[in-house]
Amino acid sequence: MDKFIGRREELASLKELYDRKGFQMAVLFGRRRVGKTTLLNRFIETNKCKAISFVSTEMTESELLERMGNDVLESLSPSLNGKLKFDSFDSIFDYLAEESANEKIVFVIDEYPYLAKSCPYMNSLLQKYIDTKWKKSNLYFILLGSLVSFMREDVLGASAPLHGRANLEFKISPFNYKDTALFVPEYSAEEKAIVYGLTGGVAKYIEQFDSKISLDENIEKLFFSRNAFFSEEQIKTVITGEKSNPVAYNSIIDAIANGKTKYNEIQSATGMSDISFCLKNLISAEIVERRETPKPYYLISDSMVNFYFQFVAPGASLINSGKGRIYYEKKVKQNLHQFMGSVFERMAKDYILANVGTDKIPCFLTDVVEYQNSVKVGKEIKHVEIDLLGLYGKNYVLAGECKFKSEKFDKEEFDTFMDKLNYLPAANPKVMLFSLSGFTDYVIENSNDFTLVTLEKMY
Repeated sequence: MDKFIGRREELASLKELYDRKGFQMAVLFGRRRVGKTTLLNRFIETNKCKAISFVSTEMTESELLERMGNDVLESLSPSLNGKLKFDSFDSIFDYLAEESANEKIVFVIDEYPYLAKSCPYMNSLLQKYIDTKWKKSNLYFILLGSLVSFMREDVLGASAPLHGRANLEFKISPFNYKDTALFVPEYSAEEKAIVYGLTGGVAKYIEQFDSKISLDENIEKLFFSRNAFFSEEQIKTVITGEKSNPVAYNSIIDAIANGKTKYNEIQSATGMSDISFCLKNLISAEIVERRETPKPYYLISDSMVNFYFQFVAPGASLINSGKGRIYYEKKVKQNLHQFMGSVFERMAKDYILANVGTDKIPCFLTDVVEYQNSVKVGKEIKHVEIDLLGLYGKNYVLAGECKFKSEKFDKEEFDTFMDKLNYLPAANPKVMLFSLSGFTDYVIENSNDFTLVTLEKMY
């Protein structure tokens, strides 16, 4: 059995439902390459399930019908494959009802949105079988989908035919930084963090890294070579997916990557009259995030895409001419710590939330956000930014600062942060400082009851 990492809670939830009697239904969704199919295959293999796994693709209705019928027969009655042919999806679903009458059978439809788009009646047809014939069976029906907006609205939405039918619904998210590290066990804590930053925790991306070679060699091979895995075509697929007008989406990402973060700035940079629809889709796909500060702005939340547009795309000509390694060494490597700044903030937020209620966190809180505000100091306007702000309800109870750099967290950075706390509308918040390389003696001596966390401690 191949090595399998993480997803313990997801596997346990699937198993708990599998152990129940009667018909059960689960809906799993999440962005492409995040590991949905691998998770289901692991569940089926571990529990030795009798299972049919049908993968939908962009095909005609008749082609999908034939393929599903073949998959069902191959899994349940291989001797009949080639001899029996289903003439409708109804006949397939009737057959499944009969076969699962006295036996637990797992029926997986992977990439369900493709099937539903080719067969617009599919949602209603499944509803009919779930409410009638399948209801009396022992079928364990599982729908998977990468088109998150479709799964949320057309499958799980309040007005969708399948609404309320599933016993289990959950989103498969990218791996967190600690699970990502398990893919590259030979690497140092700093290298593990950078792998997390370059992949965003997406399973397919992490699997491309080989910890038996150096991090630099991996980065050069995967991003800066002529046959790089993270190619222009790969990035276009990630960004546009099922969307029409891919040029518009790429233009928006490029604008944000180049520092145009306000709505009007993005609109002006792209030359588009209306970017709201595209932005909404990019946010739904978890590629872009809208930060709700006093002056809302947008950032690229997919760190792999962010890295590509900031550091790979500008060197495309050199990379295509075979000079990618030189370009990486001269222009990119020195900026890795700068790129990791926002990633490290996300890691620190995850660390805090994962350890709430333990002695690692100095207070109880319910959420962690960033803080940006402008305050008037005399005749001047002072802009205050705090990396991490812990909330308990509406109260600010924790403030944190993150530094991902080779040097220790020093006096100047400490004093600057302490000054910012004077403008935070909170009474004596607890303080946490996060640092890649530790803290100078000055910071340690003046930190009072602050919580100091190095990257090593986060792992």
